[in-house]
Amino acid sequence: MDKDLNKKFIMEVREMQYICDRAMRGEEVNCPECGEKLLYYGLNSGKHPAVYCPNNDFKVLMDFKEENIIEKLGLDKSKKK
Repeated sequence: MDKDLNKKFIMEVREMQYICDRAMRGEEVNCPECGEKLLYYGLNSGKHPAVYCPNNDFKVLMDFKEENIIEKLGLDKSKKK
């Protein structure tokens, strides 16, 4: 992957994480595309946990799992024997 493209991708992921973190803390966060207030559905909402725009301009589905899939598959390089 091109270094500039990789850097842009990482910045976009960090921006999405920042938006989600703020929404999960209960802050009012506007959609980066249309400006509408983003909605957050948590674990006990009865819906799939997500931060999304009511106009479908932005959506991040969240997956809260107890187990670490990287460790489960034996791919965690920091724990090699």
